[in-house]
Amino acid sequence: MSERIKLVPLSEKFINQKYLSWVNDPEVTEFLEIGNKRYQLEDLFLYLHDSKISGRLNYAVLAEESNQHIGNASIYSIDKKNKKFEIGWFIGEKNFWGGHYAPMIIFYLHKIGFMELGLESCGGGVNEEHIKARMTNKFIGYSEIEKIFAYSEKQNKYVASIKLHIYKSEWLARAKELEQRYPQYYRLA
Repeated sequence: MSERIKLVPLSEKFINQKYLSWVNDPEVTEFLEIGNKRYQLEDLFLYLHDSKISGRLNYAVLAEESNQHIGNASIYSIDKKNKKFEIGWFIGEKNFWGGHYAPMIIFYLHKIGFMELGLESCGGGVNEEHIKARMTNKFIGYSEIEKIFAYSEKQNKYVASIKLHIYKSEWLARAKELEQRYPQYYRLA
């Protein structure tokens, strides 16, 4: 059974050896573009600093009851004119892999993007071979738009990715279903 999560702004207090171990763990970063080098704490502080300048919104993912930091999440590529954004996330604490943790992260990132920021569209992509992530995205309401080949610096080759998309109206309809079916995990209010 999953414990509900909460997203809090990522700050310097979350930059520590545990976070560093996540970004240097090949299992955690297998499908992420991070992980193609060995990171140091200074890299994480620089990432946090650069994110503020670029407008990227970073969050620490905490298990609500225990307040344990289990991963990180982001809203980025925010286009206020066209009302679009993208999201990214990872769970570093492997004992939190599975259950509703990943869908909750996506749900709450969308809640921020669609409801708090007033954006209307979220797009992105997922590695074609990352079946768990693809299933999670569909569970939340994403549509798989098309297969593309994109260059991966980490893998130093072109890899198949699936473009994803969800509109605010689609997400709201699915969010209401999730809230009704799993009120212990998903809340719109």
